[in-house]
Amino acid sequence: MLNIKYASLRLWAILKKEFIQIKRDYVTYLILIMIPFSEVILFGYIMNTDAKHLPTIVISHDDSPFTHSLIQGFKNTDYFTIEKFTQDENEAARLLKSGRMRFIITIPNNFSRDLVRNKHPHILIEGDASDPVAIGNAFHAANELANNVLDNDLKGPLSSLQNKSANFIVDTHALYNSAVLAQYHTVPGLLVTILTITLVMLTAISVTTEYEHGTMEMLLITPLRPLEVIMGKIIPHIILGYILFFSTILLSVYLFHVPFLGSLPLLMLCVLPYIIASLGIGLAVSTVSRSQLRAANLANTYVLPATLLSGFMFPFHAMPMWAQYIGNILPPTHYLRIILGVMLKGSTFTEIWPDLSAILIFMIIIVFISFKYYRKTLD
Repeated sequence: MLNIKYASLRLWAILKKEFIQIKRDYVTYLILIMIPFSEVILFGYIMNTDAKHLPTIVISHDDSPFTHSLIQGFKNTDYFTIEKFTQDENEAARLLKSGRMRFIITIPNNFSRDLVRNKHPHILIEGDASDPVAIGNAFHAANELANNVLDNDLKGPLSSLQNKSANFIVDTHALYNSAVLAQYHTVPGLLVTILTITLVMLTAISVTTEYEHGTMEMLLITPLRPLEVIMGKIIPHIILGYILFFSTILLSVYLFHVPFLGSLPLLMLCVLPYIIASLGIGLAVSTVSRSQLRAANLANTYVLPATLLSGFMFPFHAMPMWAQYIGNILPPTHYLRIILGVMLKGSTFTEIWPDLSAILIFMIIIVFISFKYYRKTLD
């Protein structure tokens, strides 16, 4: 009995010690608990491959009640959101290439005339297949329209045209990825994910290692300024980022045969602010962490949402609107668009500038915050 009593006391002592430790470092344990819940919520809302309400531009060379019914039919599928009408094919192609539009619907001349003559006119739908998952269901819905979308208009003398297999023919064309290969989207997307995870984690851990090993005190007594310390931490990781960049690009092109239609120097230029922004996140994490465990946990709270909300794992337009708003703030979303645009579409600087400017703004803000609070830790 005495041995059991002493064993109980020893067990109670270690339990008390652990509860005190948890109380002192409650932030780390809170993060460990919150991460699984955030994963469940994010996956639950975002895990959707059925992208709807995709921005669409219409080139209509025929103005008739049949055309109006056809356009309304596209809207009613919920896959196409008609945002613009134009007669300029070059403008439509430019908007599709820039990523502002996902589809071009072209209605030809004499569509109505050929329809009533039962000549089965053709409708052309061109989709941005740089994300092939996003357009598949939309193409299928468009093909289904041909069976019944004009039934309410085909009355009286035209009633004989009803109940046909199809009143018109829908031609679908997947641009920028004509074979609709998933590798054309996932392999370049892995570059974004690899850079995000590696650079954020490395910077966060490298700074907190200074505290754990006691070398931060040595930096404090040197004449080094905070900016010099930050640059010394960041520059080696920028070089590492470029090594990862070139390695992934080479694997994409030569192993997985992903086309590279654009400018490599342009992509190299664009990756620099993205690398710095990722390193800035890691540095910001390190300013509120004194251990590698906490730094890694805090870094994960950025890496996971940034990856999920970028459009890499699930189509961006398949996510709820609130998730798209958050995703548009984060750099991975914009760099994924840049790398797909340059590699698959041959996009130029002008076409990628909106996404590049968003990364630059984020980079400036996060580096400023990191420097401001890191300097306080040195003081």
